[in-house]
Amino acid sequence: MRYPLLSIVLAAIALGQTPDPRPAFDVVSVKPTPRELENRLIDEYCPNGGRFYVSGVPVMWVFGYAFRLKEYQISGAPAWMNEFESSYEIEGKSAGTVTDDQCRLMVQSIFADRFKLITHTEMKDSNVYLLTVAKNGPKLRNPRPEDAKTGVIKLNGSIQLNGDGSLYWKDGWDMSKLATYLSDYAGRPVIDRTGIAGMYAIALNFSGPNVPHRDGEDFPDIFTAVQEQLGLKMEGGKAPIQITVIDHIEKPSAN
Repeated sequence: MRYPLLSIVLAAIALGQTPDPRPAFDVVSVKPTPRELENRLIDEYCPNGGRFYVSGVPVMWVFGYAFRLKEYQISGAPAWMNEFESSYEIEGKSAGTVTDDQCRLMVQSIFADRFKLITHTEMKDSNVYLLTVAKNGPKLRNPRPEDAKTGVIKLNGSIQLNGDGSLYWKDGWDMSKLATYLSDYAGRPVIDRTGIAGMYAIALNFSGPNVPHRDGEDFPDIFTAVQEQLGLKMEGGKAPIQITVIDHIEKPSAN
């Protein structure tokens, strides 16, 4: 019988124990990327709720997915983790359906068991962008009931979806979540310093690397877009951020 994760953790606390609460796939296979797949990049992060499969992608990509980390939040990674030549075909199968959060924890278990991963976290001063209110004030509105039906909460002209196809943050975005999103495109962590509370419908169109657009679209860069469209601004600064330090990781033996 599989017990809820929270129940296991609470029981362990009551007994004074601290077990690893992460779930694991029922079947796991890890081996170097087959030669016939070396030029193909496959990353299926439990799209159907039960199977994880990657092939040909650097281990760092998988690590970032599993721990919800961006590269600037990781320290101590050996060079081979970023090499396509050192990629692995990693497959995990679960007997039942798993959520995205559970899938990530299961991949963490693969790193612990097969890659012998050991990490710790620490705070480190880093170059960041501080998200603040622009001179003329914010241009934000609260989400309306129809937004969840029409998909008004958009960025780059595309609706943000969860793995199950549901609208991501359908009840609106708070400033912390917006800052996290902007970090993906700004090249540095974005820290919310707006002082704005509450949830808001966000529509933001900008240009930049890896930002898909339809033909004929001409959008400003992300900094200009944030200021002109949201009434906010991103300014360079320094702030402590939490980083994950890789103390030990090794190439797994094929099974």
